[in-house]
Amino acid sequence: MSVGRMTDTVRRVRASVALLCLVGCSGPAAPDAAVCRDVVTRLCTEPLCEPVATSFSVDGGTCEATLLQRSGCHDDGFMFSTPSRAEFLDCRIPLLRQGPSQKIHPACADVAEVFLVCPQVVRFFGGTP
Repeated sequence: MSVGRMTDTVRRVRASVALLCLVGCSGPAAPDAAVCRDVVTRLCTEPLCEPVATSFSVDGGTCEATLLQRSGCHDDGFMFSTPSRAEFLDCRIPLLRQGPSQKIHPACADVAEVFLVCPQVVRFFGGTP
């Protein structure tokens, strides 16, 4: 395949991915409680990554219930204050790298990144960064 054809193919793939992202992100924003619960689910997917177990003092059986209770996002009326919704969404990005499904375990390196660059989120869940 020539370089020109390869470049055109790469452009088409990128354009397709961008279109899928736009279509997949359309619709109303998820409520704050749902965003928070999504992060809890991803952090608590077993086997727990080392930063989750040690910082939050939880195990696989207690992680989700503990973080939901500590954060208050078990309540449907939950709303972000500190950290803000925008900060929380930015900190959630590494947890989505393995895919959008909650059934896919985030890479422990991505979880560790959240702990490193988002101490406000770690504190929000009652942990020590």
